[in-house]
Amino acid sequence: MNAIEPQRRRGRQSAETAARTRQAIVEAATECFSRQGYEATSVREIAQSAHLTHGTLRHHFGSKLEIWKAVADTVLEYYQAKLMPVMAAEGMQNGQEPNPLQDFQQVVRAFIEASYSNPVFAKLLMGESQTDNERAAHMRNNFLSLHQPIGILFGQAQAHCKALKPYSNDSFFLALLSLTFFPLMFPGIQSLLGETTTAPTSYQVERIMGILFDDVQTGS
Repeated sequence: MNAIEPQRRRGRQSAETAARTRQAIVEAATECFSRQGYEATSVREIAQSAHLTHGTLRHHFGSKLEIWKAVADTVLEYYQAKLMPVMAAEGMQNGQEPNPLQDFQQVVRAFIEASYSNPVFAKLLMGESQTDNERAAHMRNNFLSLHQPIGILFGQAQAHCKALKPYSNDSFFLALLSLTFFPLMFPGIQSLLGETTTAPTSYQVERIMGILFDDVQTGS
């Protein structure tokens, strides 16, 4: 056996171990940040939650802000994985007769479903939307990569739906965020308004779609 081979194998194993450790840190930090916010979360708390030493965490991430940025990037990757395939799906790029309204509705539906499937990410997004600092700027810059292509679809769909006429691309996105994230963050308020907090995701999705598109046929 070539003497280099064991070294390569050890290198691969070391890289895999490092990747798993970083993933454990990001997952622990995601839970901590979503539960109590960035400021109230300490690096030691994250290390304890990840079952790692403080030194190990510092080795992989130099600061709490760097950990937070890794969490924010994970959130973006999650939404990209959910939305980008929909934006490239049948009817959008496969030569079929274009249906801008239906295409846009499918993207909006995918966003709502993705948010309800992972409410921890929704809490992180909303928590940082209330701030004006480096973290908020990082999150905004991340989501521009989604907001801009969705904006193109919005502009095309607006010509086919009266319910979209009062909106701009930005105001529609804000309405979508509010309707989607508010019930996830404040379920108690939802109960006071007479809305059930145990309704299935499908019910919540259809309710939000009906409000945004004024009960225009949204198609599942």
